[in-house]
Amino acid sequence: MFLEIFMSLYLLSLIIGKYLRLPHYVTDAIIVILIFTISFWGFSQVKVGVIYYLGISVLISIVVLLVTYFTGFLILKDEVHGEAKSKINFKSQLKYLIPLLAGFLASLIPLDYSQIPFDIIVDYELYLLAFVIGIDISKSLNKKSLKSVTRVAIVSVLVDFIGALLSSLLISLLIPFKVALMITLGSGWYSYTGPLVAKFYGPALGLVGFLSNFLREQLAFVFLPNFSKGKFSPIGAIAVGGATSMDVTLPLYVEIFNGGEYAISAMINGFILTLIIPIIEPLISLV
Repeated sequence: MFLEIFMSLYLLSLIIGKYLRLPHYVTDAIIVILIFTISFWGFSQVKVGVIYYLGISVLISIVVLLVTYFTGFLILKDEVHGEAKSKINFKSQLKYLIPLLAGFLASLIPLDYSQIPFDIIVDYELYLLAFVIGIDISKSLNKKSLKSVTRVAIVSVLVDFIGALLSSLLISLLIPFKVALMITLGSGWYSYTGPLVAKFYGPALGLVGFLSNFLREQLAFVFLPNFSKGKFSPIGAIAVGGATSMDVTLPLYVEIFNGGEYAISAMINGFILTLIIPIIEPLISLV
């Protein structure tokens, strides 16, 4: 029943989003509440194994980044000149780190949380998220944007999927393959992937889904400028950014590629992934 409602709300919001506008703070508020809920739920369940799950999250983010990049490197290698100087926008990320830490601190309060229906609460929060992200995405969904899809963007999406699959095979040594695949296909979209993984596979792995995708986004700012100093893979670089290449990491690609087609492809790559991830990820639980 959850999947039917979730997908229906998402598809419906894509349609009515043409005629309905929501203030950006509404989406932010829902995401912040979701992050707090997952953090609170997850840390209250895994107090003993926090270091273990944090370690897995760091490992997953590094594996996905390297595997995805070098998958693209094998497909197409070009030389792009220019050194990127983008920095992580800590101010922007702080609004997501605060509820994560707040949830962790709340879980430390010595109370009995067994009576709180976290799973039901997360269900309704995800319904709201499906609705608002559909409306947000529909703003950019038009004939012009669809016509501007480039070959590089399409190949980058494929590289992202291949990288996710290969990474999942490696990560499945630590966590179940289906969970690993859902996490890696998150493509850096931590505010969506974490809650969804928690819904299907529990709060502990939901935290891993959130943290590993969050770290993937941050590590892109660390690794890609170094890769771009010589011959490197534009497609691999774009695929590393995943869904974030249309917004958070887009300035990084603009500087690395000095604008141009690759920068446009990065934006389109992120747009395509943002459009299809909410459809693909929930279906993994049915496989």
